[in-house]
Amino acid sequence: MVEVKNDFLRGKLFPMILKYSIPAAISLLITAIYNIVDRIFVGNFNGTSALAGLSICFPLSYMMMAFGLTCSAGGASLFSLFAGKNQQRDMNRSFGNALILVVVSEIALTIVLLIFTDPLLQIFGVTETAYPYAYEYYRIVALGCLFQGLTQVFCDFVRVSGKPVLGMCVTGIGAVTNIILDAVFVAVMGWGVAGAAWATVIGQCLSALFGAYLVLKGYTKVEVKKETFRLDFGLSQKIISCGFAFWISQMAMGLISLVYNSQLGKYGGDTAISVYAVVASIMTFVIMPASGISQGIQPIVGNNFGAGNHKRVMATLYQASGLSVGVTCLIWLVVLLFPREILLAFGATEEMLEIGITGLRINFCITPILGFVMLVTTFFQSLTKPVPSIVITFLRQILFLVPFIYIFPIWWEVNGIFIAQPISDALALIVCIVLVLREQRHLYKMLPERTAS
Repeated sequence: MVEVKNDFLRGKLFPMILKYSIPAAISLLITAIYNIVDRIFVGNFNGTSALAGLSICFPLSYMMMAFGLTCSAGGASLFSLFAGKNQQRDMNRSFGNALILVVVSEIALTIVLLIFTDPLLQIFGVTETAYPYAYEYYRIVALGCLFQGLTQVFCDFVRVSGKPVLGMCVTGIGAVTNIILDAVFVAVMGWGVAGAAWATVIGQCLSALFGAYLVLKGYTKVEVKKETFRLDFGLSQKIISCGFAFWISQMAMGLISLVYNSQLGKYGGDTAISVYAVVASIMTFVIMPASGISQGIQPIVGNNFGAGNHKRVMATLYQASGLSVGVTCLIWLVVLLFPREILLAFGATEEMLEIGITGLRINFCITPILGFVMLVTTFFQSLTKPVPSIVITFLRQILFLVPFIYIFPIWWEVNGIFIAQPISDALALIVCIVLVLREQRHLYKMLPERTAS
């Protein structure tokens, strides 16, 4: 354990950022592939209404990830902090309590989802033509909540234990399975949305099983003992607090999906909702690399903050910011240059192309700034300071965005809905810069005191 810890505290920063960020980003992209592959196969083999049915179920995916990420990110942040202080017992308890929380929360979520299927689909904004597809997909995917949450916990704890590639493999096994089964169930056997849903759930099961194997066989820095799984309410509260920004982020994305579906259905019907399915899928390819880089620096920031190396903490943030913005720029250029080709990959009709080409370009016009915004959100969580993360997330995804989605279409109709996101992101960037500069002043003020002591 000492060798890994010294690497975090003394190793060359940028190579280390790459070492942990690339597998984390790939891991998150793989998680996103679950739903994106479903949409590609369904859009090409079952048509616009079926694709709209899957789009209606966007909030379901976000709800499942909300509880899993809260427990995994919160527990992993504390795990890294305790590792910096060389506190093995607390590291073990961070894992155990995160695991208990994710099991309880995801099982409870599954029960709620299955009991209130029809009311929730109505809230999600299901249309009459998309209802049968949405209902069938929803009921099956809801069964995978627990496996989705367990996969996220195992992946994060393997990664912060100094095994980023193995962490990536936890989600990778499920994603490869999902792609293969989508081809078999949807394209070959013709099972439609049900086949896509079962492919997703089976992939999640395999990921969770592989993650459990890695933990039990000692591939992490967790020592699995009986006391590891003893519930500690104080520690559980800290885990939830540290990961709560992720809960807000994912639930807000679910809420935003409802708002988008309602407004797009009003101004453009199933065609506009299907375009949003593509926009949301591509946005995932922007957010996930940025989130992966931010999760990749989590153990570096956490260990150094725990050890009091505050200048190294800020250096990690700034170097990772350059990488994150650079990667985001590459995806941004692809979207702006090839919107038609992207839409056609999802089986777009001529009606979808009319709305979608302009919609994609508007929605992604200032996307590179997200490379910094996403990084800052997770940065504060790595410092176990959840309040700034919660503020950024709430402002960007709720207080700014939701009113814009309702107001702008009054003047610009469907295009007004797509322009709401970039304006919200620009305002969030200003908030991020202010909070980061304030935190830097605070950390640097602590250095003389630490030296003097």
